[in-house]
Amino acid sequence: MRKIISLFLLSILFYSCDSLFKVFQEEDLLERPPAKRCADCHRDIYNQWKESRHSLSWISEGYKKATQNYKKTKCFSCHIPYEIKIEEKPHWRKKHREDGINCVSCHFKDETKSMHGPYDVFSPPHPSTEDKTYKTSKICLGCHQETYKQWLVSKSEKQCQDCHMPAKKGSLIQKFPFEYLHFPKDVHNHSFPTGIAKDNDFLIKVEKNQTSIKVYITNTGIPHNIPTADNGKPKLYLIAVFYKDGKEIYRDFEMFFPKKSLAYNREYISEFISVEPFDKVKIILERKLSWEKKREKILEKEF
Repeated sequence: MRKIISLFLLSILFYSCDSLFKVFQEEDLLERPPAKRCADCHRDIYNQWKESRHSLSWISEGYKKATQNYKKTKCFSCHIPYEIKIEEKPHWRKKHREDGINCVSCHFKDETKSMHGPYDVFSPPHPSTEDKTYKTSKICLGCHQETYKQWLVSKSEKQCQDCHMPAKKGSLIQKFPFEYLHFPKDVHNHSFPTGIAKDNDFLIKVEKNQTSIKVYITNTGIPHNIPTADNGKPKLYLIAVFYKDGKEIYRDFEMFFPKKSLAYNREYISEFISVEPFDKVKIILERKLSWEKKREKILEKEF
């Protein structure tokens, strides 16, 4: 029965698009509604977004503390953006701040009075505008300016979305009857996963002397600095653990942060001196995300 109704609706769509728009247009969608309103049709994307750091950008305890309970306004533009910009930081909004970086921050444009996205779609509830920029790193530029610059220097063909919005075939819409008006598409993950570097993302060589080592480390797999952030305090730890006869005798580390980070395809040399001669050394990489309290191991290698 649902399929029959769907085919009927598709025939109406073909012969009378204007009438459909008039019947199904929902004016409040053009008034920058809260994110929950978008869940009426885009349930899956909304549920992903709810798990993202974007949804917590205004209400997280870390942000409250950093702004002294919202007294400092410097970071408002990217934590509650009104409308994302390609070449400049956005203005901040007054409504629905609890949503942080919400759906309309990225997808609604005042200039066209429509939702923008990477596809040319038929969407009776609201006007939609196709914008291929949504498939490129440029869409992230307004708020992630430093990381974007690093990515440009890398000359990588990867876009930010390849790692931080991986796509799966699926439906953009989960509401009858509109779900039947679209073929499956690449639906990008709106939880914006941070991802974690793998062993093969780093080239590590060790030059050993009697009581010291030189570690040559190159970021070969991540097309931006590690760690990277326009704000926040992510950290990367390069740890050297020295052993003698199977027992640990000493360990030391060097810490990296956004202003001292591993640029893409540039070798960095770090030297560690042991308290006594050793016969084995273990190199460990760990990261600490800005919002996490604990470190997370990336790799471990013995030399």
